[in-house]
Amino acid sequence: MPITNVKGIELYYEVHGTGEPLLLIMGLAHNSLSWKKSLPALTENFKVIIFDNRGTGRSSKPEIAYSIEMMAEEAKAVLDAAGVDTAHVYGISMGGMIAQRLALMYPDRIKSLILGCTTSGGIKQVQPEPDVIMTLLSGASIPTTPLEAAWASVPILYSQYFIENHRDSIEEHIQTMIEIPTPPHGFMQQLQACLGHDTYDELEKITKPTLIIHGDKDRLIPVENGKILAERIVYSELYLIPGAGHLYVTEAQVDADTKVIDFIKKYPIELGTN
Repeated sequence: MPITNVKGIELYYEVHGTGEPLLLIMGLAHNSLSWKKSLPALTENFKVIIFDNRGTGRSSKPEIAYSIEMMAEEAKAVLDAAGVDTAHVYGISMGGMIAQRLALMYPDRIKSLILGCTTSGGIKQVQPEPDVIMTLLSGASIPTTPLEAAWASVPILYSQYFIENHRDSIEEHIQTMIEIPTPPHGFMQQLQACLGHDTYDELEKITKPTLIIHGDKDRLIPVENGKILAERIVYSELYLIPGAGHLYVTEAQVDADTKVIDFIKKYPIELGTN
């Protein structure tokens, strides 16, 4: 169980498979266990590095202010600890925000970028409906059990069709979420970091090949935000998943994994880079 230390913050990470390095960055209140259904397909093709962001999982959970910049520095530190100079980077939701900042801060460490169900943030982003915002904020302010909190978030994380027809998959994902619960302060500090995220005016500086994936029924981060990213990142392509909500990695896991693998294989890392 590798741990790396960054300015007193312990970060838990794992390395799976062989091949070109692929760093996976998870979203708000989720830890590296949430990648487990995608790992088999991804590790067949790549050396996959997963880790727990500060505030979640087996990493440190300091009760201080977090920022996306801090978490991007820590993502870079995980690459350092894994002995990786250049990697493909795939982040979803908050992880996509971290991936954007990582690409801006350390462009030489990234070969290609995959941004899933995420946003540039700031005043130019398209906000979710008021009831979605209230549900999100209640998760940080109303005392509840991890299981209750997870089920309360279901209406904003999944499409209505998936909720009605795939409860078993949702239950499986929730069990993964609560295996190592994110404490309320970890959730709140990560949420505050997301609210402070804004790369809109910097996106044109990202010149790495970029794949943007978004479910077109995403209630938490509306699909228009994926379109904004595609418009402002020079070498980007947008892949919309019809009918999928925010957690398209659960709703359309095989489709999304296949698209990511095919995209990365178009941009091989030169020999000797790692």
